[in-house]
Amino acid sequence: MGAAPGGRDASVEPERVSELSDLLAYARASRTGAGGRAVIIRTPSGMWCRELLVEFTDRQRRAGAAPILVSCQHRDADQPFAALRQLLTGLDDAADTPGDSRFDELRRALPHAVPDNDRQLFDELYEALLPAVRRCPRVIVVDHAQWMDDASLRWFAHLVRRLSRLPLLVVLGVRVDDDLPARDALEDIGAQAACHETTLRPLSVHSARELVQRAYGGRAPDEPFVRLCHQVTGGVPEYLARLVDTQLQAGLPPELGPTRSGIHVDGRPRLTRADHIRRIAARIEAAAVTTRLARQSERVRALAQTAALFGDGADLDIVADLLGTGPDRLDGPLAELVRIGALRRAPVGSRLMFRTPELRDAVHDTIPEKLLRDRHLRAARRLGDYGAPPVRVAEHLLRIDTLDLDDHAWAGAVLHEAGRTALEAGATLRCAEYARRALRDDPAPEHRARLLVLLGRAEVPTAPEAAARHLEEALRLLTDPAERAEAVLELCHAHVLRQGDCVESVMRPARSTASRLGELAEQDCPDPDVRLRLRAVVHQGAPHGGRPTRELPHGTDSPVDFTRVTGVTAGERELLAALASDSACRAEPSSVALDLIERALSGEAPRGSASALLLLRSVVVLAWAGRLDEARAWAAGLTATIPIGPAHSRIGLPAVVAHCLCADIALRAGNLPEALSEARTASRLARGPELSALAQLTRVQLARIRVILGQHDAATAMLRGSLGVPRARATALGVRGRCRHAMGDIRGALTDYLECGRRLAELGIVNPALSDWRGGAALALTELDRCAEAVPLLDEGLDIARRWGAAATIGEALRNRARIEPPRAAARFLEESVAVLEHSGARLQLAESLVESGRMYALAGQPAAARQSLRRGMGLAQECGWDLLVERAHKDLLACGGRLRRTSLSGPGSLTPSERQIAELAAAGHTNRAIAEFLCVTRGTVEVHLTHVYRKLGISGRSALSTRLASK
Repeated sequence: MGAAPGGRDASVEPERVSELSDLLAYARASRTGAGGRAVIIRTPSGMWCRELLVEFTDRQRRAGAAPILVSCQHRDADQPFAALRQLLTGLDDAADTPGDSRFDELRRALPHAVPDNDRQLFDELYEALLPAVRRCPRVIVVDHAQWMDDASLRWFAHLVRRLSRLPLLVVLGVRVDDDLPARDALEDIGAQAACHETTLRPLSVHSARELVQRAYGGRAPDEPFVRLCHQVTGGVPEYLARLVDTQLQAGLPPELGPTRSGIHVDGRPRLTRADHIRRIAARIEAAAVTTRLARQSERVRALAQTAALFGDGADLDIVADLLGTGPDRLDGPLAELVRIGALRRAPVGSRLMFRTPELRDAVHDTIPEKLLRDRHLRAARRLGDYGAPPVRVAEHLLRIDTLDLDDHAWAGAVLHEAGRTALEAGATLRCAEYARRALRDDPAPEHRARLLVLLGRAEVPTAPEAAARHLEEALRLLTDPAERAEAVLELCHAHVLRQGDCVESVMRPARSTASRLGELAEQDCPDPDVRLRLRAVVHQGAPHGGRPTRELPHGTDSPVDFTRVTGVTAGERELLAALASDSACRAEPSSVALDLIERALSGEAPRGSASALLLLRSVVVLAWAGRLDEARAWAAGLTATIPIGPAHSRIGLPAVVAHCLCADIALRAGNLPEALSEARTASRLARGPELSALAQLTRVQLARIRVILGQHDAATAMLRGSLGVPRARATALGVRGRCRHAMGDIRGALTDYLECGRRLAELGIVNPALSDWRGGAALALTELDRCAEAVPLLDEGLDIARRWGAAATIGEALRNRARIEPPRAAARFLEESVAVLEHSGARLQLAESLVESGRMYALAGQPAAARQSLRRGMGLAQECGWDLLVERAHKDLLACGGRLRRTSLSGPGSLTPSERQIAELAAAGHTNRAIAEFLCVTRGTVEVHLTHVYRKLGISGRSALSTRLASK
């Protein structure tokens, strides 16, 4: 067959070979005296019908049949005898006798208007055709016969009724999903006895594979790639060829590759290769359908465009109303839209459904710009008249840039109500869109204030900086106490969440925020639950020393005994979480804080910006107290509990903070690969001006992990940006102090440690679970020969840790205390540290205490105990992925007479159980995603473990895993 679009030879497609063979058989039969025949090929668009007809014509020409190809155009439908003129021109060109101008004269004699009696003309044309056909068997092929003018089509019907006496084959190609001006005449031809009808079949998967392979220059395609391309195009060769062309132009291979999904940093879903292919195929089909739609009548186009205004599932009654007609009078246009492939089917339940969202959007784009605003405004008005939900009405108002003054009040009310509905459903991004659209119309001050509050509430979880600006403006306009209370409460949440540190700012908000809320709390606030919520923030922003109090600070309304707060309402739960975080900051017994947290998290799952504070405080307290599994579960569910839009758009503050919290929890649990993976994910998500403060948080978290891993240069580079801002966090100073200490800058480290402690003291955070600056400062003082100053700091840290009661903080404080003692005394402190950490989840702390105790045993002259402790510590450090500690333990083990072979740090025997399990799954051919799902870990954790495996085994990738794992 002839070349298809893109230069492809379609002759090898089995389906087209079979259909071509049928046409050739009909031609042979007509030449051998069996009588003339007609064939109508009815086919959807895109089936390469023209390519088939061209190839058939060429074959007939080579066989001496003198074929004539007539190609109709859309404009020919309104030009009488346009197709017949093409036929006569072809007959004249193929005349046997030079200078024979009979057909040219007939063509010139054809009228330009349909005569009243065309029977005589038809007979004359038929008689002129007889000699030419009898001298040489003829084949007449007509492409796009659906566009043939009525006069020509009636002559073809006249011809087909007389084919039995002629050695002639007439082939008509008809696209059934295009407009059919001459449908009745075609049906008349098809009803003749000499006429046969056939339909072109879609390509099979086998044919699709051959097409793809030819397009890629003989490169064998991936089977899933072929099947997906075949599926999304329905085997329509034109669509399939265009789809493959786009892949080629993009330089993409004929394979799907590994499936990667997730979220882009800008909030859009990360599309897989398969998603891209489906989307491109949908766009190709949409372009083809809109081309066919453009050739339809104005009435059909208007119906499609009006339906497209309403998105997916337009109401037939409302569409008919906008068109100024009744639903029953749209049956014809609806049938046309179904036939050309625009609508899925005839309306079900009075709903009009486009076949794909891409097609709906493409039809919407065909509406002239100057008409778009008017049509969306009319649609919004009609929906409002029909009592549609405000959200549906608001979707049309979003499409209108400016409104007339008369529409401002009505549109503003609709948008405000739609925003409230969206906010209650957790769709904060959509709520913000409605509020911003209403504010563009410059509403009255009172209504503007309410819209600003709505916008601020929507922005708190994702853009706290912008939320604070909008809420501040709203407070300058509001006069109602209840509305002011709501605005200030949201402003408080915005101020807390925008600080850029999910621990310091959440556990201890700025005092300026508390002061402002304190002023409001003294005013009359009619809602008691709002008063409790205000108190929760006031309490956290006003740290006080001494023993814990069961009452709120003076000046925040009457005192409340927290033992009587049940946690039934949202305000009570927030208050309980505030009291728990206050108790944790002051390092009161962890049992008190945990009891408060359990009550705060009971009942209905929290939602909204307030729930962000509640959940963040709860996760931090649980992590500090060593309840790591519970903390991880709440942190992982943070974005689900605080939805900020569609499931694929949950990007913003909740997602970044959730990953930072998961990194911190993994670090406390001794899973360094997972901690690094979570911190990297948070860093990728914390991009954009509104999340700049969170970017500081992610850098500090990454630097903290890199210091532990011994990557001091990288940690220093990350901290440089975080410490060069006015609101630098105390924890960042603590991390930099540890980095400087490890690099030998003892005086610089001491300065950072002490400044970290000073800032935490200002906030009222004494708990070493956040930062053990005392231990770091004491060790720096010891190295500077200032031991007298170091002992009080270490004793204070140990006392606070014992009071808090978490194993991790006690174990770390005991280990720090041991470092300034003689070997025998130090060994006793370390024995207690190991005993405390033994049954806790703090594996990293336990590994360090075991290695440190091994060193002390060696110095105390107990080599057997030293070797046993060092071996245990080294094994645990390997499981945690702490290679730096493994190296240190190995050196100490050799120094005290151990004979552990160096090969234990490399080769299959050096793999931790987790690494071994992941390596074996990878060697079996499982993808990283499949391994992560099977082991219930993140894909990043799998990647980090495999990186360690490759290094230990001395290989470059998973292709050598099987062989290397089998070696001894």
